[in-house]
Amino acid sequence: GYKPIYKTFKDKSAKDALKAAKLWADDIELQMRKGIYREPNAVQVFCDERDKIETVEELINYFRIHEAPVRYKDHAPKYDCMYDWWIAELGKLKIWEVTSSMVSACKEKLRTEPFVKGLDKATGKPIYALRGNSTINKYIFCFSAVMKYAVNELEKIEVNPCSRVRKMPKPKSRNRIMSAAEIALFAKACLDKSEMLLLFFVLLLSSSGRYSEVLHLQVETVDFKNNRLIFLDTKNKTSRGVGIEAVYMEFLKSYLKKNNIESGYIFINKRSGKLWYIRGQFLGIIKELGLEDFHIHDLRHTGATTVVENGGQILELTEILGHKSMAMSRRYTHLTQKHTDEVLKKAMKTIDFGIDFSKLFES
Repeated sequence: GYKPIYKTFKDKSAKDALKAAKLWADDIELQMRKGIYREPNAVQVFCDERDKIETVEELINYFRIHEAPVRYKDHAPKYDCMYDWWIAELGKLKIWEVTSSMVSACKEKLRTEPFVKGLDKATGKPIYALRGNSTINKYIFCFSAVMKYAVNELEKIEVNPCSRVRKMPKPKSRNRIMSAAEIALFAKACLDKSEMLLLFFVLLLSSSGRYSEVLHLQVETVDFKNNRLIFLDTKNKTSRGVGIEAVYMEFLKSYLKKNNIESGYIFINKRSGKLWYIRGQFLGIIKELGLEDFHIHDLRHTGATTVVENGGQILELTEILGHKSMAMSRRYTHLTQKHTDEVLKKAMKTIDFGIDFSKLFES
């Protein structure tokens, strides 16, 4: 009365395989006779697939296919090189064989191992560099997410070995901002290449947004009525809106009209169907202009600094930047100090002590 079920046995010898098959069949038939047999359903089949995972390589590849696209969405592909690195280092080990000591040793290798950053245009030879602390921490985070999945959902191990590995210290906060002259030079260089680059530069600087937030803007996430950009599902897993100057919004409308973009991503290459690689073009402009010690992320710092220098307060800046807490925005506290001092002085002038203090320090 049950549906036929099948299972293949592969052992060292045909005799051992046959023995294992008979034991399995006898056990199933016994369950059927006792009425306790449960036919496998789709859920059980899926569980069986996960139960077969034993090695780190199998775990990473399963996580990469089934979990990463859901958890990280558009950002999932950027972890591929990290998954491959961990597979090369620990892939052959059983999941339960991985120790904190092994992960720590891998961290040290990440710190000291040169990697190919790119190719020299003149010679075609590879350019080597060392990973920064932030990059190393991303590698650890990547592997930790996989092992945490093995703990919580697959129940393969009881403790995540990455949880005992100390992160690399964060680099000191950068304070590099663009001067007015640099902004003008950068804008002209963008326009000389394309209006698309200029638009991206304008929106990135004027919104104080992250590079990825502006790159993934869609027509549907622009509030044209209220001159606002809406950043969805940001780095902090939240969404936020930021106001944009009317003239910049008109520039955006003009760009969309000229390029017949009515929906979807704004910075899309219609030929390839992929987003423009604006980072590479910006890095080229930075090199052309000879901007020293300048990173693309410094545009965000420049926008934030401009807000503060024009009276913006920490709470307001926290909302604009999309920080989880005001603590992350306090790096700009020294810029708000002058404004705060003036507010306090103005308020204190309203207090009347009934004393002419000037007479007290007259000679």
